[in-house]
Amino acid sequence: MQIVTINQVVQWAPFEANNSVFERILYLEHKTDRMHVIDLNKDDFPFERSIEIVTRALKNGEARIVKYITEVEKKSYDLLPDERKREIDESWNFLKEYLENEPYIFMSEYRGPMVTECKAKSSYSIPKVHRLLKRYWKLGKLKIGLLNRYDKSGGPGSDKLATETTKKRGRKRKITKLEPEKVGVNTDATIHKYMLIAYRQFHLREKLSLRKAFKKMLRTYFISHYEENNGQTKPNLLPEEERPLFKTFYYHVNKFKNANFIGNSLALIGERRHNLDKRAKIGNQTKQALIPGSIFHIDSTIADTYLASSYRAYLPIGRPVIYSVIDLFSHYIAGLYIGFERSYIGAAMAIYNTGSSKVDLCQRSGMTIKPDEWSLACLPRQFTADRGELLNTKITGLRNILGVDIEYMAPYRADWKALVESFFNVYNVEVISRLPGEVSIEMRRRGDPDPRTKAVLTLKEFSQIMYDLAIWHNNYHYMEGYSLDDDMIADGVKPIPRELLEWGMKRKGHCFRSFDEETLKINLLPTESGRITNLGIKFKGLHFKCEQAIREGWFVDGNPRMGKKLNIAYDPRIRDKVVLKGDNGDGYLELRMINSDPSALDKSWDEYEHIQEVLGLEREQYRPIEEQAEAEKDYRRDNIVEMAKALKPESGLSNAMLIDGIAERTALEKEKMRLTENFLSNDNSELQEVQGNCSEEPAEEISKAPVNQNLGNSRIQALLAAQSQ
Repeated sequence: MQIVTINQVVQWAPFEANNSVFERILYLEHKTDRMHVIDLNKDDFPFERSIEIVTRALKNGEARIVKYITEVEKKSYDLLPDERKREIDESWNFLKEYLENEPYIFMSEYRGPMVTECKAKSSYSIPKVHRLLKRYWKLGKLKIGLLNRYDKSGGPGSDKLATETTKKRGRKRKITKLEPEKVGVNTDATIHKYMLIAYRQFHLREKLSLRKAFKKMLRTYFISHYEENNGQTKPNLLPEEERPLFKTFYYHVNKFKNANFIGNSLALIGERRHNLDKRAKIGNQTKQALIPGSIFHIDSTIADTYLASSYRAYLPIGRPVIYSVIDLFSHYIAGLYIGFERSYIGAAMAIYNTGSSKVDLCQRSGMTIKPDEWSLACLPRQFTADRGELLNTKITGLRNILGVDIEYMAPYRADWKALVESFFNVYNVEVISRLPGEVSIEMRRRGDPDPRTKAVLTLKEFSQIMYDLAIWHNNYHYMEGYSLDDDMIADGVKPIPRELLEWGMKRKGHCFRSFDEETLKINLLPTESGRITNLGIKFKGLHFKCEQAIREGWFVDGNPRMGKKLNIAYDPRIRDKVVLKGDNGDGYLELRMINSDPSALDKSWDEYEHIQEVLGLEREQYRPIEEQAEAEKDYRRDNIVEMAKALKPESGLSNAMLIDGIAERTALEKEKMRLTENFLSNDNSELQEVQGNCSEEPAEEISKAPVNQNLGNSRIQALLAAQSQ
C-alpha cells in the first residue's frame, strides 16, 4: 500500500503530457478521509481530495509520487542578504499564527476573516497576503518560501531597450538645471547595437581601451555632418544630449561581458591562450592511467639557462633542450634527455634513455648511482605526445616492432598533457632558478648583466644536476596534490612516485616492456626505402655496401635481387653508416657508404640533403638557360639537314648501286682528311685542286684526272681509279 505524507507531490496521468497535473499535499486527516492539496501549475487556493481515492490512484498507476524541488528550496537562509532576511522574518511574524491554524486556513469561509485581520495588522494588501499564502504552500511550507523573488521581476536576462515613446530613463543630468531641454537620449535598439559593435570591434579586436573604443564609436556612428576646412574634412559630433554617455556605454558593455564571459575571453585573447591560461581546471588526468606503464607523457622544453663550452670553459654556448618522459599513474620520471638535439632525434634519445639502464646514462655524464636509485628501464604501452617530433611517418619500428602506441594531442592543447608540462615549472623552481646563467622570466633592464656571460656549467654538469633532481623526485618527493584512492589509503601508500609505482605494479599489474638496448637503438631510428642497383644499395642519392651483399653478388647484372626495395634505418647525425633491416623484421646488416660522391664526405644527413637541395635549386635556375641553348642547337641542326636535303642532287642510281662502294668512298674521304689534319703540313693547295677536280668532273672521268705526285700518298690515285670503275 502506497503511504502518502505531507509535502509529497503527486503527478496525475498522463505523465508525459505538457498539461500534466502536479499537486502538493498540505494536510492529511485520516479520520475523515480527507486531504488538502494545492495545484502547483495554477494560481488557485488549496482544495480537498479523498485520501482513499489518491491512494487507489497511486496503486493503479493513475498517479505517482515525484520529486519536485524548486529553486527556493535550494537556497540557504543563512546566506541571504540581511535585507532579504528581514523581509522574510517580517512576513513570517504576520502570517505565522494563521498558517499554523490548519486545516481552517485551507477553508475559504475561515480564511477570509483571517486575511482581513492580517491586513489590518500588517498594512499588507489582501492580494499580497494571498500571494504570500500561495507561495508558502507551493514551495513546501518553508519559511524561506516567503522570500520575495526579485530575481524573477523585470524579465531577467533580456535587455530593456527603450522605444520612441519611452520616458527618459536614469538620473537627470546636472545640465538640466540650466537647460531643461537637454535631458539626454535613451538607449534604444540602434544605440545598443552600436555599443556592442564598438565593444567587439574596437575593444576586443583592435585592443583599444573601453574609453577609446567609446570615443571611436562616437566619431563613427554619432556624426551630424562633415565640414571642409582648409582642404581638410572634419566630422562634427551630434549634440551631447543626442548621444550616449560613457557611463551608459560602460553599463551595457559590462552587462554584456558578464553574460558572455567565455565568449569574450576567447575573443580577447584567442582560443589557444584561453585553453592554456584561462580554462577550467577540472578533472584529474592521472586517473586516465589505470596501472603503471599504461601511459607515459613525453614533451620537451628549452632550459632557461645558458651553459659553458666543455672545451673552453670561459666561452658560453646556447640553452639545452630537456626531454622528459613521465609515468602518468605514479608521476615517476622514467627518462630524460638533455642536449641540443631539438628534433625527432632528441625525442628518440629520451625514449632510448627511458628503456635503457639509468646507471649507464648517469655514468656517461660522470655521475655514479646505484641501480635501485633509478631502477625503471622499460617502455610503456602508450606515449602521449604533441604533434611535433613524434608525428613522423618514418618511425615505424616504435609501433610495428616494439609495439608502443603513440597518442597525439591537438595543436595548442598543452593542457591535455598537463603532467609533463607542469614538470617544466618544477625544473625552473627546484634547479634552474638558482643556477648561474639563468634567463630571467622578466625582460632584462638596461644595464643588467647579460646572463650568457654568467654561464659556468657545462652540459655534463647540468645533466648531473637534472639527474639528481629526477632521483630526488622519484624516491623522496611527497606529492601533496596527488589524489590517493581508497586502496592506496588502506595500504598506507605515501604519494611518493617510487612507492606509487611499486604499489601499482604489485596490486594492479603493469604494462612495462623491456628490450635489448641494441634493439631499441635500431627500432628508434627513422626508416626509409632504398634500392639495390649495380652501383650498390642506393639510399637518399648515395650508395652503400656490405660484405654479405658483395659475397652474394647483389650488385651483379642479372641478379634476381636487382631493383628490390629495402628498408634502411639511419641516424640523421651520421652519414657514412646505415642499417639494413632484414625481411619480415628478421635481423639487420650494417652498411657502409661507398665513397663515390665527394660532396657527401664528412657531412651529416642534414648537411648532405641541404647541399642536394641547393644543387637542385641551382639546377632549376639554370634549366631555362640550358633549354634555350638546346633549342638554338636543334634549330641549327634542323636547318643544316634541310639545306643538305635541298642541295642533294638526284643520282638516278638504284639503291644497290648507291650502297656499293661505300668502303672505297670512305677510304677516299679519310685520305682527304689526313691531308688537312696532319700536324706537319700547312699547305692545302694541292688538296683543294684535287677536291675541285673531284667535284667538277663526272665519275667516269675521275680516273683520267691528273694527280699531283707531291701529295705524298699514292693510295689516292688507286682509290680514284677504283672509284671510277
